[in-house]
Amino acid sequence: MARKTKPTARKRKAAKAKRGAKLPARLWAIYALALIFGAVLLRLAVNALGWVPVHFDEGQYWAYGHELAWGHFSKPPLVGWLILIATEFGGDTTFALRIFAVLAHAVIAWLVFLTGRRLFDGQTGFWAAVAYTAAPGVTASSMIMSTDPVMMAGWAVALYAWVRAVEDPNRSAWHWWALLGAGLGLAMLAKYTAIAFVGGAVGYALFSARGRAWPGVAMAVAVGGAIFLPNLLWQIANDFATVGHVAEDAAPAKAYDPLKFFEFFGAQFGVIGPVWFAVLLAALLTFRGWQSDWRMRLLAWQTFPLLLAMMGLALVTRAHPNWAAPAYVAGALLAARWLLTRDWISARTLALKVQAGAGVVLGAALYVAAGVYAAMALDLPRGPDPFKKMRLSEPFCERVLAAMGEEGAEVILSNDRRRLSECMFLGGIGFSEIAVWNPDLIPSNHHELVATLRPGDDRVMVLAVETDRLARAIAKRFETAREIESGRFPTHADRDFGFAIWAVQGFRDY
Repeated sequence: MARKTKPTARKRKAAKAKRGAKLPARLWAIYALALIFGAVLLRLAVNALGWVPVHFDEGQYWAYGHELAWGHFSKPPLVGWLILIATEFGGDTTFALRIFAVLAHAVIAWLVFLTGRRLFDGQTGFWAAVAYTAAPGVTASSMIMSTDPVMMAGWAVALYAWVRAVEDPNRSAWHWWALLGAGLGLAMLAKYTAIAFVGGAVGYALFSARGRAWPGVAMAVAVGGAIFLPNLLWQIANDFATVGHVAEDAAPAKAYDPLKFFEFFGAQFGVIGPVWFAVLLAALLTFRGWQSDWRMRLLAWQTFPLLLAMMGLALVTRAHPNWAAPAYVAGALLAARWLLTRDWISARTLALKVQAGAGVVLGAALYVAAGVYAAMALDLPRGPDPFKKMRLSEPFCERVLAAMGEEGAEVILSNDRRRLSECMFLGGIGFSEIAVWNPDLIPSNHHELVATLRPGDDRVMVLAVETDRLARAIAKRFETAREIESGRFPTHADRDFGFAIWAVQGFRDY
C-alpha cells in the first residue's frame, strides 16, 4: 500500500490561495466593507482630535463655498459647496471642514471593490480596495480637505458605470451611460484634471475597445456636459481665467532640473504605496502578457496615459505628487489583478502583506507625528514636522483677528492670499472683508480677482504682512496709518516668522 506524502509548503500555499480565490463574492464584500468602515472611523477620530492646523487651500475652499458662485479663478465650485454643507451642520471646525475628504476616499475604495468584483472577482476587488485604503497618500489626503478626493470619487463613479455599460456592447445600458456622464460631470466640477478620464476613454475607444456604443457615449457626453455647463459659462464670462492659471502652473521651468523628476517619481511610491507602484511599473513593462484582455486594456487606458503624462511634465516643470493620483483609481485594480495572476504564490502573498503593512506603519507614523507636533511643536525641530507649513496660520491669524476687533476694522489687507485664506476661515469672514495688495491690478488668483484693493477705498483696515519693511511701504499709500504690533513668533524650536500689523485708512493709490 502506497504511503501518503505530506504536501510541500509551496503546494499548501497554492491550495490556500486557490481556496481564497473561491470565497463567495458576498464574503469578500463583507471584508471590504469592514475594512473601509474601520478606516472611516479611525480617520474621523483622528480628525476630531484637531491635531492638524488649517491649510491655506482649505481656508480658500471654505471661502469659495460661502461665495456660492459657479466658478472661481483656479478651481471649480463643488468642493466649496461640500465644505459649506458640512460646516453649516458641523460648525466652522477643522473636523467639519475635512469630513468629506474622509467620506470621498471611502466611496472610492468601495467603488474600486465593486469594479474589481465586476470585472474579475471579489478577491481582486478586495485587494485593490485594501491597497487603495492603505496607501500613504490616501491617509494623508484624509487629513486635509482638497479637490482630489472629491474629483476622484466622481472618477470612480464614472469608471464603475463605464464597466457596467461596456460589459456587453450589444445590451442597452442607457442608465449606466448616464451615470458615467454624471460622475464625470461632477468630477469636472471638483477639479479640471478629470478631463484626463475623457482622454483615456477616447484612447480605449479608438485603439482597444471590443465594440463602440456611440449612442451611449452621446448620452454620457450630454449628461456630463449639462452638469459642467454652468461652470463653463462662468469661465466664458470671466475670460477663461482658469485656463491662463493652469497654463502658468504647468509652464516649463527656466532651468531644467532632473532632480525634480526623480522627486516626483520617488513620491509616487508614497502616494499609492511602494508595492503597488512597483507592480504598476512591472505591469506596464509586461503589457504584451495581458493586452489581449479587454478588461486590463480598459484599466490601462485609465492609468498609464495620465501617469506617464505627469512624469513627462515633471521632466520640464514642477509637478506635484498628487497630480497623478487619479491614475490610481483604475491603477489599484490593474496592479491587484496583475499581481494575483502571477504563479509565484509566496512572493505574491508577501507583496500583498507589505503593501498593507507599509500603509499601516506609515499611516501610524503620520498620526503620531501629527499628535506629537500638535502638543509640543515649539520644542521640536521643524524638519520632521509633516505639517510644518501649516503652523503659521494660528499664531499669525490670532494676532490679526484680535487687532481687527480692537480697532473696529472692517477689512484685513495683505499681499499674501495664503495668510488671508487662513484668517478667513479662522475668523469666519468672507471676501467682502478682505483686500489684496495688488499693484499691477492684474489678477493671478481668485482673491485678487474679487478683492483687489482699489484707489479710493476708505474702509478701516488692518494691514497684516510678514515684514516690517513691506508694511511701512504699504502704509505710506494711506491717508492715515498707525503701527499696532510687529515682531517674530516661533512655530518650532528652530524656526520663527516675522509679522507686522498696522491700522490704515484712506487708500490713495499704488
